[in-house]
Amino acid sequence: MKFKILKSDFLDALSMTQGIVDKKNVMPILANILIEAEEQMPFVKISATDLEVAVHVQVQAEIEIAGKITVNAKNIHNIVRESASDEIHINTTEGNRVEINSKQSEYKILGLDAKEFPNLPTIDGEMIRLPSDQVAEMFERVCFAMSADETRYHLNGILLEKDEKETVMVATDGHRLSYVKHALDLSRMKQNKIIIPRKGVVELRRMVANEKSIDFCVSDRHIFIQTEKQTLFIRLIEGNYPDYNRVIPKENPISIEIPKNELLGALKRVSLLANDNTKGVSLYFCNDSLSLSTSNPEIGEAKEDIVLKYNGPVINIGFNARYFIDVLNIVPDDNIVISLKDELSPCLITSPSDVGFKSVIMPMRM
Repeated sequence: MKFKILKSDFLDALSMTQGIVDKKNVMPILANILIEAEEQMPFVKISATDLEVAVHVQVQAEIEIAGKITVNAKNIHNIVRESASDEIHINTTEGNRVEINSKQSEYKILGLDAKEFPNLPTIDGEMIRLPSDQVAEMFERVCFAMSADETRYHLNGILLEKDEKETVMVATDGHRLSYVKHALDLSRMKQNKIIIPRKGVVELRRMVANEKSIDFCVSDRHIFIQTEKQTLFIRLIEGNYPDYNRVIPKENPISIEIPKNELLGALKRVSLLANDNTKGVSLYFCNDSLSLSTSNPEIGEAKEDIVLKYNGPVINIGFNARYFIDVLNIVPDDNIVISLKDELSPCLITSPSDVGFKSVIMPMRM
């Protein structure tokens, strides 16, 4: 194999693979990317996978000799990134060796036979065109609530569910839940609901950030997202997602509208002295005011007051400040609405301008 390619194009393509290649070294081949060049084609194809998520990227190149090879993803990325030349020359020699030349630099690195690279899934199903900005916005509304607990694998991702001509996304870690419903038409999707794993969500968000639209397809075990130059394959999580409708409060009679930025700033300041593990902060609602406080025997105490319109019953309820901060960071409104039932029941947070968004936070004992 022999080809030449612009450094900027090659580096962009290689960067797309860095989050996907397996860094645990379970199988040496998974730390490599597959580079394929075909005669009479104006591009090379670069692939990476960890068997859960995979990507194909097409990048423009001048191909002299066809062929394919796998090479360590980190090594070739670092070499191309530091190159002083605008053009990179790639050539393979006997023994799966790869020569990388640019200006005065010359590298010879050892690759692995392309036959060892895993076979990747093929797209099976109808492609649905979706606007990237709506997809990105929905993921932003829920992804912070995904679980990182490997023992509850079915929660380590986002539930995507079609609802006539609307789409629902939900994420929860058991202590909080985030829900969003928007007018995104997935009625042609074969399944009613799927669970997209955490790593797939990260790569999908990165992919849609730079596109106007994406083509979306779901098979029995995979989801495929395609753009003009890139295809992302994500293996779906198998299992039953919890019934989120049972978690979202239906009757929280006490509703308080609070200036978002005031609450966000107060939570950040008060939680500086909270326990590092629980980040517990008390919210005390009484007579047109909200008092936030925390007490840590090892450090000290903190308290801050916010003036607001409130004439309901006195409520003193504790929460993990991080959970509130995560929600407030993604709500675009100047105000948020907090709905409560009592000091032991979950809190519901809604956005005045986005009726499809809801976030639930479980209280904690202080």
